[in-house]
Amino acid sequence: MPVNKQIAAFLFMPDISGFTEFVGETEIEHSTHIIQELLEIIINENNLYMSLLEIEGDAVFFYRLNKIPSINDIFQQAENMFVKFHQHLLHYEHQRICQCGACRTANNLTLKFVIHAGLVGSYYVRNQFKLIGGDVILLHRLMKNRIPFHEYLVFTEPFFKLLSKNDLNKQNLSVIDESEEFDGKLVPYKYVAIEQWYEKINVPGTDGLTSEKDMVPVITVTKEINSPADIVFSFITDLSKRTEWMNGVKKIELVSKYKINQAGTQHRCIVDNNSVSIFKTKYFKQEENSYSYAEVDSKNEAFGQQYTVERLSPKSCIVKIQFLVKNNMFQRSVFSIFMKNKVTRSFKKSLSNLQAKV
Repeated sequence: MPVNKQIAAFLFMPDISGFTEFVGETEIEHSTHIIQELLEIIINENNLYMSLLEIEGDAVFFYRLNKIPSINDIFQQAENMFVKFHQHLLHYEHQRICQCGACRTANNLTLKFVIHAGLVGSYYVRNQFKLIGGDVILLHRLMKNRIPFHEYLVFTEPFFKLLSKNDLNKQNLSVIDESEEFDGKLVPYKYVAIEQWYEKINVPGTDGLTSEKDMVPVITVTKEINSPADIVFSFITDLSKRTEWMNGVKKIELVSKYKINQAGTQHRCIVDNNSVSIFKTKYFKQEENSYSYAEVDSKNEAFGQQYTVERLSPKSCIVKIQFLVKNNMFQRSVFSIFMKNKVTRSFKKSLSNLQAKV
């Protein structure tokens, strides 16, 4: 493995943390989607023209050879990533409907930055570019430190010596000195807490999930299910599971870019006869002992379905499916004549399938 001559490099690593341990398929799948979206936000906000070396779990390893950015540019880069990161989480919390552990606690995720400058060597493994050297190791050691904050910028001493004190003072941030032993060697570093950047995050508006006051239920089918209400509700709202229980549904295709169902999510529903309808997530309401969720056709919002899960006990619930139509005589009459019996049978079959799944 030939290693190229060492060269000066700027190393920059944003790191996401805060997810607790999850059990169950839904939490793992949804936490993966959430982290993926956040990593993409961090990568897209790369305004310093850094090269992306690799993604390491929940961290992104950026580097720049030879040219070290100014402290103003570095702080601005970190601030942009921080604001966009938390803006996305606030938006998701405002729009979300899923009650799984990953989705409910996503807003607790934090972002820190580890920054270093030093000498690195490089090599290739199966055409993959890699960096090597003591400074790369030190960058990773500093990921695990004793800093008493969750969100901060940490600078190594060699990098800090390159900074202008006047530029630091302009940032109006408190710089704290620290040192720790890594691999038997005392390593001095400095860090800056960045909680004041929260003031720059815009709070989402109130145009999220809204009720459909001009729609009325024309069919209601209920069934008692021996499973916790939150588990059942998460299964119902997970569009990737829809074909496993909804009678007649052959395929679900997401139209929206986000993979987790939330306010405004659109999906294409393909049924057994290959007819296609596009639905939009429109309504969500959570009360002390129940959850309600509705999706309507995205073209005219003339029909849709509402799902309600009401807790009976810690291990049982009542599930209700309602077919909704526009609240006018023509819509209700057409449905009653041509579709009511068929849809009723289909809903009953769907609830039996749901019971078997959850």
